[in-house]
Amino acid sequence: MTEKLFTREEFESLIDSSYDGIHITDAEGVTLFYNKACEEIEGIRREDIIGKNVQHFVDTGVYPESITLAAIAKKKRVNMFQNINGKLVMASATPFFDGEGRIKGVVVNSRDITSLNNLRDELEEAKHLSKNYHMELEQMKYREIDSAVIARDATMEKILQLVMRVASVKSSVLIQGEPGAGKGVIARLIHSYSPVKDKPFMKLDCGAITETLLEAELFGREDGTPGGVRKALFELADGGTLFLDDVDELSLSLQSKLLAAIQAEKFTRTGGDEEIPIDVRVIAATNKDLEALVKGKQFREELYYRLNIIPIDIPPLRKRRDDIYPLIMQNLKKVNEKYGLDKRIDPRAMDALIGYHWPGNVRELENIVERLVVTSPESVIDYVDIPFEIKNSQVDSLAFMEMDGTQSLADIVANFEKQVLMNAMEAGGDVADMAKKLKVDPTTIRRKFHKYGIKFK
Repeated sequence: MTEKLFTREEFESLIDSSYDGIHITDAEGVTLFYNKACEEIEGIRREDIIGKNVQHFVDTGVYPESITLAAIAKKKRVNMFQNINGKLVMASATPFFDGEGRIKGVVVNSRDITSLNNLRDELEEAKHLSKNYHMELEQMKYREIDSAVIARDATMEKILQLVMRVASVKSSVLIQGEPGAGKGVIARLIHSYSPVKDKPFMKLDCGAITETLLEAELFGREDGTPGGVRKALFELADGGTLFLDDVDELSLSLQSKLLAAIQAEKFTRTGGDEEIPIDVRVIAATNKDLEALVKGKQFREELYYRLNIIPIDIPPLRKRRDDIYPLIMQNLKKVNEKYGLDKRIDPRAMDALIGYHWPGNVRELENIVERLVVTSPESVIDYVDIPFEIKNSQVDSLAFMEMDGTQSLADIVANFEKQVLMNAMEAGGDVADMAKKLKVDPTTIRRKFHKYGIKFK
């Protein structure tokens, strides 16, 4: 007959020496054994828990929930992270059964991982500081940069190379792109790198005024009285560049008149009869699909081909993401100088700005940066200063995500879930409030915070 390996006293002494907490209950959840490590981890004296049901400690708020009762209910092992007595505890509850498959009891093994979590937090803080230093160096570098056009993105680099090549010739240019994408900047850049950079650069916004005023601006007017002559932009831009923004807004009759002037290199003022020679380069811009307008008989085909000798298509900012950070820095520098300030942007705030899809393109970015600089109360623009529409768009950003193969579905979902939790935290309230808003159990919130390394404020 095999002798017992340990006496009961020896067994209890052995279990008591364990670094992990060991808590044994019967099939109803009544505590049978509770070692010293459990006392230290949970802050409950052994004599206060032996013989009592664990439900009592849930009811009194010591346990947020009982892993023991969960294992009894599910009849299988349950793993859980719990916040007990101010400590982060990793616990595993394993039921054991008799020969007929009935639960006899549950063994709970628990470990205080607060120290491990603190170490992880310290490592995260070190990474955060490193990122701060890197960001500060980058921001210092961009304080010394002042460039008309940012072109980190490969597409924009090609556009700038094209601009440099065509600036020296007088061929017409048609610039297409969404509102705020920088069409006017490209037009001015072409002029500034041309042989006539010292000559006039005249701009006409074709969508801002009535047709009568447009005609008077573009072709001038004379009524036969002394001083009754209004010079045309064609004359004022003589030897230089005439930039027609929103050229699609011109009526068909004005389109015909413009085409005739470009082809003949001369025009007649409205109300006059003298032909005036012109020597200008025409650059036109539009945020519409002119080719589609031509097919729909809304834009004259001959004028389209006359303007479209050199086409330049500017991609929206969301499709040239490499340009976003340097554009932010360029505008931060500009606004700081404008108001005599020295504001910087916190890395988390910068991440939110970089991740935004910028439907208003560069113009919206310029406005947002100026708003942040003038409204932020501190020298460092923090995440709390970021406008709600940008924070909220991070939750909606899956709709704008480029599926470029760099992230798995699991990564995308995890990033999305983390952002939802961070937004919920920023909205204020405690864990219970967050759980109510997100319609989950508070334990789920705590577990997710631990999973993603989010510190509750």
